[in-house]
Amino acid sequence: MSAPAKEAPPAGKPGAAAPAKDPYVDFAEKIYINLAARVYGTLSGTEQKKPDPKALAAFCFKLVDAFEMASNETPRRLAEIEARNKAAVKLDEIDMSSMFKPTAKS
Repeated sequence: MSAPAKEAPPAGKPGAAAPAKDPYVDFAEKIYINLAARVYGTLSGTEQKKPDPKALAAFCFKLVDAFEMASNETPRRLAEIEARNKAAVKLDEIDMSSMFKPTAKS
């Protein structure tokens, strides 16, 4: 007898395979949720004109871009980039001509 086939776990349950989220989109989504709560929440004045939700979402992605650019200019990130560049092999600076010369037969 063969073993019964295992059923896939239902969606939303632990063990269900969820597609990996892009950290860029995830960060923009977090910003959007926080901004939308402030902009469209009941505490903001009703006499103010509310921005278009799509425009607010586009603004969130611009904020993420600005955050990433600024984080790449921190001393820690600059040191990481410099270390990575020093460790990188630059193929255009390597003389490989001796590797392709015919060898002498003994």
